[in-house]
Amino acid sequence: MKLHGKLLALWKKLRKDDLVAILCGLFIVAVAISNAVSGAAGRQAGVADSEVPAGALTLTGTAMGRNADITVQIAATNDHIYQIKILEDEETEGIGSKAILSLPKIIYDAQSLKVDAVSGATLSSDGIKAAIFNALRSGGLDPANFGGSIIKVEQIAAQVETHSGVTVLHASDWAEKYPEIYESWNMTRESSEIVDYLEQYPMLPTLYEPYGFSFCYGSARGHYYDVVDIEETGRPHALANCWTCKTPDFTNMVNEEGVEAYQYAWTDVQQHVVEGISCYNCHANTPGQITVTHTYWIDALGDDFNSVDAANMSCGQCHNEYYFDPVTKETKIAHNSIESMDPATMLAFFNDGANFSDGKVFADYTNPRTGVQQIKVQHPEFETYLGEGSQHRATYTCADCHMPTATKDNGMTYRSHNLISPLDNPELIENECSKCHVDLVTEVHETQERIEARTYSIGYELEFLTEQLAAAVESGEISEAKLNEIRSLARDAQFYWDFVFVENSEGAHNPTLTDDLLDKAEALTNQAINLLRAAG
Repeated sequence: MKLHGKLLALWKKLRKDDLVAILCGLFIVAVAISNAVSGAAGRQAGVADSEVPAGALTLTGTAMGRNADITVQIAATNDHIYQIKILEDEETEGIGSKAILSLPKIIYDAQSLKVDAVSGATLSSDGIKAAIFNALRSGGLDPANFGGSIIKVEQIAAQVETHSGVTVLHASDWAEKYPEIYESWNMTRESSEIVDYLEQYPMLPTLYEPYGFSFCYGSARGHYYDVVDIEETGRPHALANCWTCKTPDFTNMVNEEGVEAYQYAWTDVQQHVVEGISCYNCHANTPGQITVTHTYWIDALGDDFNSVDAANMSCGQCHNEYYFDPVTKETKIAHNSIESMDPATMLAFFNDGANFSDGKVFADYTNPRTGVQQIKVQHPEFETYLGEGSQHRATYTCADCHMPTATKDNGMTYRSHNLISPLDNPELIENECSKCHVDLVTEVHETQERIEARTYSIGYELEFLTEQLAAAVESGEISEAKLNEIRSLARDAQFYWDFVFVENSEGAHNPTLTDDLLDKAEALTNQAINLLRAAG
């Protein structure tokens, strides 16, 4: 009673303002507690810890969100996800956080990763799904059991039928039936500029010595010029394999006559060539059906063939890192799955002589002054865009960004076959890109400028390494064992650098992977230079 009396007396002494302040404070605390509880609940979904079966695996996975990595923890078996917890994220409050707070429950309730992205938080949603995908895969569980795909898949490509006796129907054969598409394909002739890379990048003659690219290296133009460019290049061509991905006529020749066609004389094939990349390459004479017509690309994806959208497969069969087998001369790919197309894994493949019939590590050329057996990377857009770190691979295909939707006079729509940069497509930017990017054009240009600056800088470091190594070889003062150690570092460094240099987006397709490769190239280059200095 005494305590009650004292409290009552104290309450009577409080002013009105004091009472309002106390009540507001209590309300704020209550809201904070409520938000913390609901936030914690939103960041996780599923059963309580005590209800997770003993046989379930507890796994973590990480993937890139909108701002930074998103890390999740799941409890799952191969046929059920019991828990999803968001452990770490840096998504923007009120934007990406909407996905963090709601998507775990949506995925858990659906027991599927094939759910819609949270509106206004597409990249954050894709990051969460990719992190769960990676968690499942890390424990040997099959993400496909939960509709999981880290890459957008809406249509599966067909596979070319070989030895079928077909002849190529060229673009003009379809012009009357598909006039708008034919004309858009013809518009690739407008992409006619050739950039002399040897002028723009003065280190190239040293890095590519004595390969053909060290004395003739111009930028590619539109598909309309594929044949003209290979015929007029200053790089000599002995074998027909150089016609790979230049014309449907050679593609069909390989499909009909077998891999022996790669060893034909280049000039013998030339007389059968009618045009550059056209309808057959992507459709195999079947309009509307996307078909992979290069059999080496079917092998390159293996069991993952159906895990990649047909549009990406169509472009990827040429926009990839390929090589010519040292013995058979046929075109091949250094990976056989999505996972193995990681650049480091591909480099390990090239570095293992057991993968080649001659038993030697693969090399496109050997620098005569340094003795380094070099790999000349081609144009790995597929491996870059769909590689680890890509923010858009689960959302957009090559066609979504580079083949705008056009409208015929009768109102029907079609895909333009005049391939353009998405930066030149205001409608795409307004309707799609602006959902996440305030100023996509500026953002991409800033990324490209930063990547280009790093590419130049590391390229000059590689040139310095090459000259220093050449001098060391000439001097004869360093043991062959030590030289071989340095050669190995130089080979790997240039592979990583070249992977970035020849990829056509200048880092825009996958800035995360691009920076990682440049980091590797720079570190290996510096390691080789330091070994040279210590040995000398």
